[in-house]
Amino acid sequence: MTRVLAGVGEMLQARSVRRLYWVHTIWIINLFLYLVIAWWIFYRWRNQQPWTFLLFVFVLISPTILYLASLLLFPRESDVDLAIDYKTHYYANHRAFFILFGLFTPVDIADSLLKGVPHFLALGPIYFASGLRRRPGHCCDHTHRALS
Repeated sequence: MTRVLAGVGEMLQARSVRRLYWVHTIWIINLFLYLVIAWWIFYRWRNQQPWTFLLFVFVLISPTILYLASLLLFPRESDVDLAIDYKTHYYANHRAFFILFGLFTPVDIADSLLKGVPHFLALGPIYFASGLRRRPGHCCDHTHRALS
C-alpha cells in the first residue's frame, strides 16, 4: 500500500516531466483496491485458532505478490527527477506485472478454501468471474485497455 501511495505522490510531484498513461493509471487504482481487499482478508483471519508458522507464511504470500507488483508499476524512487513516459514504462514491465498479478488468483482461492468449503461456495459466481480478469496480460495495446 505504501509503495502505491508513494508512487502516486511521485507522479503528482513530477507531473510536469512525466507523461501519464490512462491504462497504467487504471492498474494503479486496481492494485490499490486489491491491497484494500487483501487487508480486509487479513482481518478476517483474526479469529483463526491456532496460528501456525506455515499459516502465517501462507497469509504473507498475497501482500508479497501485491507489493512486488506495485514495484513494477512505478519507476524506482531514485528516478523521481527523470522524465518518464508511463506508457513506455508500463509496457516495459507489463509481462512481469501480469505474471505476478496472475499468481494472486490461485493464492486467493487457496486462502478461501482454507476458511472452509462452505465459505468458498458462499462467495458465489462473482468471485469466480473476477478471477478471470487476473490472468497474465497479452501483448496488444487494445487488450490492456479492455482489461483495465
